[in-house]
Amino acid sequence: METFIPRGRITGPILPSFVLRENISPGAKMLYALLCNHASDKDHCWPSHRFLAQELGYCVSSIKNWLGELVRARLLAIRRAAYRSSTYVLLRPRTGAASTASAAPVRRETNFDYPQANFGYRNNSRKNLEKLPPYPPTAERHDGGHGYGPSRKRGGWDFLSANSIFERLWAAYPRKEAKELARSAWHRLWRHGEVPVLDVLLGALDRFRASVSWSKEHGRFVPQLVNWLRGLRWLDEVPEAQASPVGEQATTPEKTEQVQRCMKRLEDQHRADPALEAARPAFEAFLSRFADGQRKRGPAWGLWSLLHRQGKAPHAGEADTAMGILDFLKDWSFRPMKEAAA
Repeated sequence: METFIPRGRITGPILPSFVLRENISPGAKMLYALLCNHASDKDHCWPSHRFLAQELGYCVSSIKNWLGELVRARLLAIRRAAYRSSTYVLLRPRTGAASTASAAPVRRETNFDYPQANFGYRNNSRKNLEKLPPYPPTAERHDGGHGYGPSRKRGGWDFLSANSIFERLWAAYPRKEAKELARSAWHRLWRHGEVPVLDVLLGALDRFRASVSWSKEHGRFVPQLVNWLRGLRWLDEVPEAQASPVGEQATTPEKTEQVQRCMKRLEDQHRADPALEAARPAFEAFLSRFADGQRKRGPAWGLWSLLHRQGKAPHAGEADTAMGILDFLKDWSFRPMKEAAA
């Protein structure tokens, strides 16, 4: 059976003895050892929450809770900064100087009767950083070839420049809704270097404005700018078909021929019939017999003229004034069928 001697052969995070005596959770102790490993020969480090979660195999929420425990235990101080990872500063233990937390580079025995091994953060952390190096606060990030990149100013990128370009894009966008949501999406894309130069965006907007989907129904189907940015819609291909004005559609030969045929049918339907015009005095005499005749002149003329074409229109002497004019005309039209049934 092969045995293993840890001294001098262990690499990676080391848990200091004074942390074992702290009244904190095991996860917070593991996180402290990992932060010490990243700090190496410094008193601070700057790994992100996501990076620490990947190394420990836990979620980001657990990392945040454990960081809070370390801060309350006065083992850690957090310096927060906008648009970059926070910096974690390792504080001196409250119980006196411990060799694992001392700023002096010399080796000495701890105050807790645990000998210090001849391996430590200075030797182990450099190998780990070569495999999984965290991004430092001042690291330069690439812009992905879009022409916009984070500047070297504090904060990792130039907020004022990004905001100024967004205002120019907002002024050119046709739909003015949810501006602050669009601004947030714009700055998020800017930080990751995913937006092209402004000329490319304005050119894409010109193509979309001329498309059918953006032109019909007074721009009803134009998306909000926040959705246009989140979906990287400037990369979409705009259909070649262009929206045509209504006047141009009406001047096509097919449209002209259809309109002419429709107008001819309407003229034929509404052309005055000489026979009906000659029978109008008889209708007026019939209409005057009914008390509701003037109020229902239009429907009564329609029914009476239909009966007149059939040669069955009633005269004034045949009117039954006890009924309404429409009820009488309906009853008159069905009278032949009633008589035949009887």
